[in-house]
Amino acid sequence: MNVLSVYIFGRYLLVAMFGLTCDMTTLFLLVQYAKFPVLVATAIAFMVAVIVNFNLHKRWTFHDNAKNVKTQFTYFFIISTANFLLTMGFMYLFVDIVNLWYMFAKIITATLVLIFSYTMNRLLTFRHIRIRGKVI
Repeated sequence: MNVLSVYIFGRYLLVAMFGLTCDMTTLFLLVQYAKFPVLVATAIAFMVAVIVNFNLHKRWTFHDNAKNVKTQFTYFFIISTANFLLTMGFMYLFVDIVNLWYMFAKIITATLVLIFSYTMNRLLTFRHIRIRGKVI
């Protein structure tokens, strides 16, 4: 992994943390103030985070100017859904089967899912990246 790839991964991580903040804030506001049912609010918050993350990754993380936005968003959404399913599976495995403390399990899970997410989005969603004149 070269310096530029580490730089992009760092940006990816920052956007992911911001997306998580958007997700949790939206969830909280919808449940606490708008009185949405938790599952409905969770679905809406997930979509808000996916849209925010996609736009930030496209414009800031990867500086992508490809015109196939619908295709890219479709890939991004599918990967995000896979991330959610992986998170649920890993949490079940680590908490219910291995008997890890749920917070420790979440740290391990988030790390594994982040690596999967970055790799898949780099390979499928944002394939052709040009940063500072360099194609990576």
